[in-house]
Amino acid sequence: MASVAQAKSTRSVFSGPNLKFFVAGGVIALAVVYLVMMGLQGTTVYFLTVSELQAKGPAGQNQLFRVSGNLVPGSLVHDNGGLGVHFLIADASSNPLPVVYKGGQVPDVIGDNIEIVAEGKLDAQGTFMANNVLAKCPSRLEDAAPEERDYQ
Repeated sequence: MASVAQAKSTRSVFSGPNLKFFVAGGVIALAVVYLVMMGLQGTTVYFLTVSELQAKGPAGQNQLFRVSGNLVPGSLVHDNGGLGVHFLIADASSNPLPVVYKGGQVPDVIGDNIEIVAEGKLDAQGTFMANNVLAKCPSRLEDAAPEERDYQ
C-alpha cells in the first residue's frame, strides 16, 4: 500500500492526460501570438517626410509608407476621367517627390502649399504610388499667436 501512495506522489502534473492539455494550450497560445504579430505587421505603416523617404534610396522601394510634404504650387493635375491626380510634394530640404493617386476621392481642400499625407509605395522610377491621400485642413488659428494655438 505504501508503494502505491509513493507512486502517486511522484507523478508529475505534466504526465498522462494532463500533458495533452498543456501541449494543446501551448500550441493555441503560439497560434494566437503568430496571428497577432502577422496582423500588426500588415497594418504597420511608417510615417516619413519627403526628405527622409528620399534618403532611403532604393531600400525604400516597394514598402508601405506614409509620406508628408507640401503640395508644390502648380503641380496638381487631374486625370481625364476625374478619378485620379498626380502632383509633386516637397519639404524644406528635399527635391519634389512625384505622387500618383488613382481611383478615389481627392480631398476638397487640396491646393497649393497645403500639407499632404500620402500612403502608398515608392516605385523603381522614384514615383510614389499612393492608395490614400489626405490633406491638412487650413485652420482658422493658423495665423494666431502661438499661445492661442497651444492645445495642451
